[in-house]
Amino acid sequence: MGELKEHLKNHQPVHSCSHCPKTFVSIATLNQHIAKHTGNSLFVCDVCGKAFTNLSALNLHRWVHVEKKPHKCDVCLKTFGVLSQLTAHRKAHDSGDKYHCDICSKSFNLRRSLTQHRLIHSGERLYSCKVCQKHFKLEGTLRAHMATHTVRDRAFLCHVCCKTFLSRTTLMAHIKIHSSNRPFVCSVCSKSFVAKAELKKHTRIHTGETPYECTDCGRFFRQKANLDSHMKIHLGIRQFVCSMCGKECSRREHLKVHMRTHNGERPYKCPLCDKTFTQSHCLKTHAKSHQTEEVPVLDPQETPIQPSLEPCQPESK
Repeated sequence: MGELKEHLKNHQPVHSCSHCPKTFVSIATLNQHIAKHTGNSLFVCDVCGKAFTNLSALNLHRWVHVEKKPHKCDVCLKTFGVLSQLTAHRKAHDSGDKYHCDICSKSFNLRRSLTQHRLIHSGERLYSCKVCQKHFKLEGTLRAHMATHTVRDRAFLCHVCCKTFLSRTTLMAHIKIHSSNRPFVCSVCSKSFVAKAELKKHTRIHTGETPYECTDCGRFFRQKANLDSHMKIHLGIRQFVCSMCGKECSRREHLKVHMRTHNGERPYKCPLCDKTFTQSHCLKTHAKSHQTEEVPVLDPQETPIQPSLEPCQPESK
């Protein structure tokens, strides 16, 4: 599609969206696309509130909320609401993938899928959230993220823990955490995971790999979520506020640690002298006071969050 647009520029002008980097050959298609940015969509889903620029798109979307769809793939048993969707899906089974990524070798049966995939390898994050200023590589990822800022009913319920979700996809991903089937096992410590991506994140604990770098201060992180939370410090975003004293924190975990100064909770206890602490790294520092050459003291188990800015406060007697 991108190559076609480049070619068509030789014959006719290409229309650019004023809200994002996308371009369109048809002015009508551009106007439909702009409606997604402006919110001037007349067709709204009565289940989840998602808006569309035309009725056919809304009718197609409504099948997302239907559990029993009429058209089933006889290969993978996935179901679809519209026959044309099943027909397009079957092509993935009937023919081998034709388009291969020259970076990671992942293959796709559609050129547009490969074009979209290549954005993952790009360092550019062209799509920005107007609410929290977070940037994304893919427009679809931005749309999914924007739903987290929208106050509306969460139509998809987990029947195990009663947690609700905005889409069936996120619900199905969540349900895996309740499964006893954990096929991905760490070769170092034998810990098992439901998803390969979770195992990959865990492995960095053993390898020391920190692939995510803050472009502002040069600090490295094991997980992208930790980098994203760290970036809020540079942006001055502190969305978690203490209800008792008004202190603002950039991370939910830091607010939780801060609240211990109000509620007296001290979950980290020294096994040698029974002193208690509000944070694990405070206990680790304290443990060194007991360490001798004859009696080495093992470091307490680390938590996966960064230490907050709260000072260490030993228990008062």
